[in-house]
Amino acid sequence: MRKIVAAVLIGFLIAGAGTKIIYTCPPIDGAAGCASLDKAVMHPGDLLRNKQESLVHFSETFVITSLVGFVILELLIREKKHPKNQSV
Repeated sequence: MRKIVAAVLIGFLIAGAGTKIIYTCPPIDGAAGCASLDKAVMHPGDLLRNKQESLVHFSETFVITSLVGFVILELLIREKKHPKNQSV
């Protein structure tokens, strides 16, 4: 159970850090304009509305990293429980 929770947490953190939404902002002092790059998890409404395909990207990243994290944790735990005999 702990492996699943850890894998989901890893997936959520990586997906949250990697999913961004770009917001335009008004020009200041004659500048042509600017853009603000924000984490999608900081704007859950826009994430849920799939603004700029953010929900799709978040979901894909979450699923992939959770599965990879689970497999890695499973392999590490199995290796720890059943270490291979190494002959020198």
